[in-house]
Amino acid sequence: MVKFTHDGIRINGVERPLYSGSIHYWRTRKKDWRHVLSQIKGMGFEIVETYIPWSVHEYEEGKYDFGDLEEEKDLDLFLTLCEEMNLAVIVRPGPHINAEMTGFGYPEWILMDEEIQAKNPWGTTVLYPYATGPFPIPSYASEKLYEKTEIYFQKLKPILQRHCGGSGCICLIQADNETCNFFRDRPYIMDYSDCSKAQYRKFLAERYGTAAAMSERYHRNYSGFQETEPPCGFEEGDFSSLCYYLDWIEFKEYQILAALGRMVDIINRLELPVPIFHNCAYQNYTPVSVQRDEEIPGLMAAGIDAYPEPGDTAMLKERIRYLAGSSRFPFVPEFGSGSWFDREVLLTAEEERFGYLYSVMNGLKGVNFYMLAERDRWTGCPVTNDGRIRKPYYEMFSDLLRLLKDHEIYHFNRSPRVLILKDYDMGRLKALYSVMDCNSFSSNCFIKGPDIPAALFLPEEEPEFYLDRELNYWDDAWVKGLAKRFDEEHEIYDYSDEYLDYDRWLPYDVIAAASGDIMDAKTQKCLADFAGLPGKTVILGPVIPRYDRTLKSCEILKHMVEEGEDSGILFAEEPGEIGAVFWDRLRRSREYGCEDPEIELAVHRREGSGYHLLYIANLSGEEKTAFITCAEGRRFSVMQGPAEIKMEKDGITAQISGYTVAILSVEENV
Repeated sequence: MVKFTHDGIRINGVERPLYSGSIHYWRTRKKDWRHVLSQIKGMGFEIVETYIPWSVHEYEEGKYDFGDLEEEKDLDLFLTLCEEMNLAVIVRPGPHINAEMTGFGYPEWILMDEEIQAKNPWGTTVLYPYATGPFPIPSYASEKLYEKTEIYFQKLKPILQRHCGGSGCICLIQADNETCNFFRDRPYIMDYSDCSKAQYRKFLAERYGTAAAMSERYHRNYSGFQETEPPCGFEEGDFSSLCYYLDWIEFKEYQILAALGRMVDIINRLELPVPIFHNCAYQNYTPVSVQRDEEIPGLMAAGIDAYPEPGDTAMLKERIRYLAGSSRFPFVPEFGSGSWFDREVLLTAEEERFGYLYSVMNGLKGVNFYMLAERDRWTGCPVTNDGRIRKPYYEMFSDLLRLLKDHEIYHFNRSPRVLILKDYDMGRLKALYSVMDCNSFSSNCFIKGPDIPAALFLPEEEPEFYLDRELNYWDDAWVKGLAKRFDEEHEIYDYSDEYLDYDRWLPYDVIAAASGDIMDAKTQKCLADFAGLPGKTVILGPVIPRYDRTLKSCEILKHMVEEGEDSGILFAEEPGEIGAVFWDRLRRSREYGCEDPEIELAVHRREGSGYHLLYIANLSGEEKTAFITCAEGRRFSVMQGPAEIKMEKDGITAQISGYTVAILSVEENV
């Protein structure tokens, strides 16, 4: 019996932290498996992860190799060895696996099948321009794709079943991989195949019920849903035309959720007694949603992958805090360890350690380090393909695992008082207006090419409603400004969006909700209800919503804002308009403070422990001496350095190296 817990996973009644790392068995010589796994285990890992690539095992349609032709493909033997070595295993059978493989793990005969290929607006095949060679992208609407996938998965079934339950090693299984149209996630690139158009019309029928209802909303005349053609790009029009485009944007989300749901169903038919999870690539915006992924029946958790650049705290802070505020289990299924072959940077062991600890500081609970064992098209790992060690990385991971496990850091939790709700609808509007989608160099494909300025693709005319002017549709100027203000105050916050269940709002004291002209009635009602609770505050901005998603009038919040601050809602067109009374109230109840903007603080607590953890992160590249204010009667000891602590009146002085996270154990009332 395996299940996710609040702090990790429980296997056969024993809870353990979810710290794992990747090895690709088919890319390591069979004779080296045991040695490589021993080295991984020597760092303190009890769980490993592996893909199971379709293209490796079904080399021709209907012809399989699980070790009969090439011994490295003996999946059953690899899993048996893991059991002998008391290692649990996370399996990721795809069908999409990426893994820096040409074709991303799909067999060539699948990719070259015209019935399976996604199409662009002109009816030609959509390609993924991969560095080792472009390949056709499969359509998420293709029934044939799911039929062929199920045949392959049923071939895996007896092998996987042998290693589940009892003394079996498999503890988790992943459904698909980074389901986001192969990173071609802008709305007008794909998919215009016949099967995708049929699914689009099915979506419209589910939404409107009748063609007459859709016609009324679109201000057009349709006798049936079959007459509806999807938009191939945005054309300037008045406000009333937006529903047609918004439906296409939401259909892209619907299609991804449906595809992931189909994959979960296929895995469920394998009858494996282990939880199913998914990894989002990098998006927390349309067309991907962690919260809605976790609503798919049978999917227990959804995480987001992370591959930071050196010192890249902005991405990590935003992504991990979004997971902490949104996911059932804040989990990074792929956290970069080493780097892929055509990336321009390789992090040092010290840079990697900083990123890992900074993520734990911001709420990370579970992690799979991708990769622990080197292989073709990947380098910079703690263990080489033949089992030798790269000492700086190996020692870093050994120390890291010892710290996290010996002190049971995974049982300590943040309790931020502020939740920032991003405006998911604003991302939709910005995606709707994008006219850059047909340009292959501007389509999230990680390829080298000319950097065409995004400013060239903004609407020529000012729209009739508020449109954030950040030059992508996942950033929001109001959110960035407010987050910066909270950072200046050393006030910890989480991120989410309107798809977070209302019950998840209640532990927070402040909800800061980004808003445009469009906000659905349910979200407006939830914000109004939250503002009416004792001790709760809603910050709203930069625009008071006027419409719901169908563009019908909806002004629930407008009436409350007109009542003034007594309503519990603070409206701020700009973050700087938030009054001093609000900030003073936060400061009076703050546990720790620091004037230095390059020092970040976080407090983690464990009920009944008698002490808490104070994280101090130096985000600069220089050593700093920071004065941290706190209440008297506390005893500090360094759990994780390098840091020197000196007690002062009203606080402590901490000397901390650049790009370092220090962890202090703090006893209270001493």
